Amino acid sequence: MLPYYLLILFPFYIECIRVSLHSGYNNVVKTKNSNISIVVFFVFWGVMLACRSISCGIDLHNYKNFFYHIMDLQLSEVLVYYPTEQLYFVLNWIVANIYPDFRFFLVITSFLCVGVTGWFYQRESEFALLTILLFVTNVCFVMFYSGLRQSLAMLFVVPAYYMTKQKRLVSFLLIVILAKFFHNSAIIMLLLYPVFHMPLRSKHFNLVVSVIVLFFVFRAQLFSAIIPFFNEKYARHVVSETGAYAVWIMFLLYLLYSFLVLDDSKMNKESLGLRNILFLMTLIQCFASVHSLAMRMNYYFIMLFPIIIPKLIGYPKSNNENLVQESKWGMVLFFICYFFIH
Repeated sequence: MLPYYLLILFPFYIECIRVSLHSGYNNVVKTKNSNISIVVFFVFWGVMLACRSISCGIDLHNYKNFFYHIMDLQLSEVLVYYPTEQLYFVLNWIVANIYPDFRFFLVITSFLCVGVTGWFYQRESEFALLTILLFVTNVCFVMFYSGLRQSLAMLFVVPAYYMTKQKRLVSFLLIVILAKFFHNSAIIMLLLYPVFHMPLRSKHFNLVVSVIVLFFVFRAQLFSAIIPFFNEKYARHVVSETGAYAVWIMFLLYLLYSFLVLDDSKMNKESLGLRNILFLMTLIQCFASVHSLAMRMNYYFIMLFPIIIPKLIGYPKSNNENLVQESKWGMVLFFICYFFIH
């Protein structure tokens, strides 16, 4: 476990040095953000991910078998033999023809995942240390270790997010289609565009709470109606109690925090859109307590979670400025403790 401890301690140490250069309590609490620690984190994690064991999850054994099977096929045969999620298998074929070793494929895909994700967080985060901790303690971090197809599909959230912000609908749709050719579940990214542009404000708080309550109370019935539209292998799973409430409670608390403590009259369009995505994440996560598929649906939006919270906490209500500035460091301490304990 030592490498994983160092994965957090290195960026934290760098951040502490940077913060210590600001004298005075107010300067420390309100110190300007720097994302150098994100670069350090992702460089270190990239090496760890590329060197991981094949035993990291049962999925890697299956992907290894896919790779060596595809290596002996022609490209036309690959497209016929694997009629869905074809871009993933084409990528296997391309890499196998460059160097026919599954370890090399893992290195390539690891650097793709780390490069895109790290670049995005380094560019967009407004509080580096919190972004790192929100990423390393969420399910996407674990997914990158074994779920190669969905991990690659999740990377398309980054360009889809920028196309959504710029209101480039056609480009957004093309990106979602490409992502679907890596993993069928990526089709749910279609929700990103309309939800991001919903005109939700603090005056709609009662409506937001009402919708969440309805989703939670009728989550089993709603998901039973939705699941037939998914892949047959998922649809045959029975809707039943899973006990997965922790992540939903966390999303709910953050959503309430964003409405009650923060000032949306100060927020720009991007921050308001990201709060809408947090609302969507909370709704989808309601279903996780009755079906494990719900979490896989939510991965694409959870990819944005490490930038959502750091961006939102920059808009406190006038009487909550000190509370928000201090609570962000409370979040850092909480997630550090959670990571080391969990």
